[in-house]
Amino acid sequence: MTKENGFDNGFLTDSKQWKKTIKENDLKRAEESRASLQALTEKAERERAANQELFYKAISKTRKEEEKKRAVELEKAKARALDKVEEEYEKHGVKSSKTEKLENAYRSTLRNLRGLDD
Repeated sequence: MTKENGFDNGFLTDSKQWKKTIKENDLKRAEESRASLQALTEKAERERAANQELFYKAISKTRKEEEKKRAVELEKAKARALDKVEEEYEKHGVKSSKTEKLENAYRSTLRNLRGLDD
């Protein structure tokens, strides 16, 4: 047996050395376990952050699409309401801006035609 390492023919014979070796092995395994857990935690955090970013992008895209759709629908509703109001005024003899523009265009076209006032 050698006193330096506490081994006799490959077996631990010194109880202090035996306890020290067990403690060192336990500490080594605990450190490896902590490092492994830390790596898994960091990986999970990266994946969570990536998933959260994708989710945010999807929500943002959906929100923008809904806002565009809402704006288009609002413009259509405004146009329908304006047409309805102008139609009511037309029924009572009040010319709408659309009718006035059309009449002005006709007048302009008729003025530019040659041969009518010859």
